[in-house]
Amino acid sequence: MESKKEVEVELEEIATVEEDKEKENQEKETKEEAVDEGNVYSTLSSPSEHEYGVPSSIRSYTVNKDPSLDIHRKLRVYRIVSLILFVICVLLLIVVLVLVMKLTGTLPCQKVEQTERSPPEQECSLKKCPEVYQLPQRLCRDCGKGWLRFENTCYFLSQNRFSWQQSREECQRKGGDLAVITNERVQMYLSRKGSLRYWIGLSHLGTNEWTWINNTTLTVRYWGNQSFPGECAILAGNEPPERSWHPSSCSFYLQYICQKM
Repeated sequence: MESKKEVEVELEEIATVEEDKEKENQEKETKEEAVDEGNVYSTLSSPSEHEYGVPSSIRSYTVNKDPSLDIHRKLRVYRIVSLILFVICVLLLIVVLVLVMKLTGTLPCQKVEQTERSPPEQECSLKKCPEVYQLPQRLCRDCGKGWLRFENTCYFLSQNRFSWQQSREECQRKGGDLAVITNERVQMYLSRKGSLRYWIGLSHLGTNEWTWINNTTLTVRYWGNQSFPGECAILAGNEPPERSWHPSSCSFYLQYICQKM
């Protein structure tokens, strides 16, 4: 009987020990769950590189700026750039005007005097005429609008077309007559100035010999192709001066060269 009681007591002690172990296990599990829940909240509250993890005391917040400030700043930049571009345009315009004046302007008197090859008609003033041409002052006069002075004679190269006789009448109306070429200098000058075909004062109307309108003898000749028939002479400005004369029908309508003293 006593052995039975001892066995029961031992069984009760074992059961009690097991219950204590189960309670301890349950308490451990409860503590672990509580720790896990605490870790969840601690991860949310602990600092990290993410902006949501930064403590409120050191977080940076974006402040809404006034849009009018940006507009004023852009307008200021635009005005500065516009001013710079305007100044550059003005400078370029000045440079262009200076270049145009240099390329198309007339040389001053001092430079003309120093240029040995300057044609006589480029002299700055008629006061220099007696020195250049060795002529009396009464011959140094203005030729008139559209006329060119070479040596002591004025020449007019027309743009209108007339027959030979009508051209001569036009020259007489202007105070001169058709051009008479008596030396190589005049021939070279008129050939250089004209680029068309012009009537000159040379013909053989009513005669078999070529004569000038002032009845002077034909001493120098610059004939080119004489195979064309004609009684009046033309000067072809677009051909070599040494052979730029050609006979032509006096009824053709061509430009003309007038001459006056």
